[in-house]
Amino acid sequence: MENKFDIRGENLYLIPQESPDTKKLKVLRYGLHLGTLKKNRFEPSHALAHYLNTDDAKYVEDLKIDNNQVLEYLRGNIINTGKSRGWVLVSVEGVPLGWGKESNGILKNHYPKGLRITY
Repeated sequence: MENKFDIRGENLYLIPQESPDTKKLKVLRYGLHLGTLKKNRFEPSHALAHYLNTDDAKYVEDLKIDNNQVLEYLRGNIINTGKSRGWVLVSVEGVPLGWGKESNGILKNHYPKGLRITY
């Protein structure tokens, strides 16, 4: 099955090739939200993180389930990695959780605020 890209405002979507034209319709979800185009950069979406396999991402920070960093990530905290790779897919034992933006050895958390553990 072929897919096509569609831009709606600042949002980039991946939609099935055979989808009807929805330009004049108000649609809740156009397809898979890949991310947002902000200024001269692309910010990947949480949905994209769950769509990808870890082999699909250029940079992956794969954590072990018993590592305290997993809980820190799920709480919305930063993770010290010692690397500077830009956007990084954060996963636990090969299962993607979300994104972080890594710079100067620190992975800044981009896990959605509404999904974070608060206790």
